[in-house]
Amino acid sequence: MYIGAILTIAGRPHLEREHLSSLPRKRLETHASPSQLLLGRPVALWDLLGKTVLDRTIERLRIFGIDRISVISENSGRNLSNERLGSSLTEVGTGQSSFWSEWDSIVSDYLNHEMETLLLVRLGSYAEVDFSDLFTFHRQSGTALTQVQHAQSAMDLVVADAKQLRSGIGSFRSRLSAMLPERSRYEFKGYLNRLTRPADFRRLVEDALLGRCAIRPVGEEVSAHIWLGEGAYVEPSAIVIGPAYVGMNSYVGPACTISGSSTIERQCKVDFGTVVDASCILPRTYVGMGLSVANAIVGNGKVYHLGRDVQVSIADQRLIGDTFRSRDLVRNARTLFESVLSTRSAQRASLISTRRLDLLINRLRRHVGLKTAPLRQQSPMLMSEQQGEVGETLNDAA
Repeated sequence: MYIGAILTIAGRPHLEREHLSSLPRKRLETHASPSQLLLGRPVALWDLLGKTVLDRTIERLRIFGIDRISVISENSGRNLSNERLGSSLTEVGTGQSSFWSEWDSIVSDYLNHEMETLLLVRLGSYAEVDFSDLFTFHRQSGTALTQVQHAQSAMDLVVADAKQLRSGIGSFRSRLSAMLPERSRYEFKGYLNRLTRPADFRRLVEDALLGRCAIRPVGEEVSAHIWLGEGAYVEPSAIVIGPAYVGMNSYVGPACTISGSSTIERQCKVDFGTVVDASCILPRTYVGMGLSVANAIVGNGKVYHLGRDVQVSIADQRLIGDTFRSRDLVRNARTLFESVLSTRSAQRASLISTRRLDLLINRLRRHVGLKTAPLRQQSPMLMSEQQGEVGETLNDAA
């Protein structure tokens, strides 16, 4: 079966209200989301443990054997199929007419290349659909169109026969709509995250770290439930409590603490003495010195607090910024700060000295039965949350 897939990157809220997507949303009774943006960018384009939802969906389709995959953005109407996909992608402009014009052009091209079946997916949600089972169901149903639904709620995922699209009248959008009354419904019972709110993104990250879904971190598991991407570096005096992830070419500075199922995505920098707890640091983000980031998503110059449901823009690049733009801004502050650290008083104020580190290890052994060898100075402290009351012991020792 010759299959072509069209992936639509869900756009801005005002476009969704106009039902601008690869599917006729109003008539398909899909689950309408208030927004598919995270910190000002489509959620499907943010890295999640090293890869975007878009990249992961494309991988799943290629494993299944989809013959051709096209990607189009609702925000711009751009056909992104020949561009570098993933987190480096940027979008410009908006326009309903340009989107539908490009969408019709892709469908027309597919039909001209003798595609037998079209798979239409709107990325919004993250769903672990068994495509093999879906296409088997579609063939056996005998209908021209099959829509996936989850718990009685329709999803933006449709399989359509190309033959009927070719023989219809009007635009391909109208031809697709004409097929709706006779559609069959495929009941999907696997893992689904609608990704309609920032809290959903955070929950997907936690589910992936804890093995509740098929997403796996891109990198090496250097300790129990702690992954480091290629080129990632954690300073020896930093503490990382798993599950946790530090992405490719990211840096965690001295005396930092990473805990609470936190993730540091690619090309990030967490500066001296900062605590990141139960948070996601999105790609290319600089987090300044001595900060406490808790229960938040940070990136694109913004901080979203999950508990308060509030988003704040940070103008000072020395606090939260882009890793490359912030480099020069913090250089003078770092030089001054490092000179202060050489004094005896600053040494006493540091998070863990060598002597206190030995004390901490001994307490941990007595308290939670650690059987590991003494930690060396050149290695960061990597621990798993499964080791009992580690957090309380750390607070006591500090």
